[in-house]
Amino acid sequence: MQSQQSEYRWMTVAIAMVLLGALPGSGLSNAHRCFADDEVKAKVEPKENETAELSVAPLSHLIYPDDRPGWIDEPIANDGTDYSLVVTSGPSGSIEEADELIGVYARGAVQSYVDKLVSEQEWATEPEMIPLDINWIRDELVVRRYEGVVQVGDEQQFEKAILIRIEPDDKKVFETAIADMKLKERLAATGIVILGGFSLLVGGSIVLGGLASRQKQPTAAV
Repeated sequence: MQSQQSEYRWMTVAIAMVLLGALPGSGLSNAHRCFADDEVKAKVEPKENETAELSVAPLSHLIYPDDRPGWIDEPIANDGTDYSLVVTSGPSGSIEEADELIGVYARGAVQSYVDKLVSEQEWATEPEMIPLDINWIRDELVVRRYEGVVQVGDEQQFEKAILIRIEPDDKKVFETAIADMKLKERLAATGIVILGGFSLLVGGSIVLGGLASRQKQPTAAV
């Protein structure tokens, strides 16, 4: 009897162990361990293109030559007498392109200075833009020039820079042009007023003449 109970007990334990081994949770730790190992391997393995990307220089990386003058990086200066500013073309594909860009930027910079002078005046109407000649700017206002190369990534490009200085005599030239423009505006406004007064005078004469003729007609009929 005791041997039968002992056999029954061991059979129960064996069946329980088999059932526990068949449960889904029993393989969870092993699966989790394998998944964790995969994550570690993925983190450790380097990217295939990582070395190749580091070997290529960024396109925005600029390398200037050692002989590039320091005045190019100077900010706008205004001491109350002279007004100075630097204009650069930026990296360009050719010298011709750099020369074209420097002309556009120089005219725009001087135009901004003149527009500020214009805005300080009182105007009856919207003032016109004072035209500027780029050749006059290059001959009269440019005091320093630079032309050189600049390395942009793996490509060599070109750069031009100029230093513009507006002195009191140059400012008088702009002020004279502004005064002429104000005079034209006043003459135009005066002309409009005179033309309007003349129109009223002519219109009034016609009306008065018509009334006079109407008053004369009944008198003649009597």
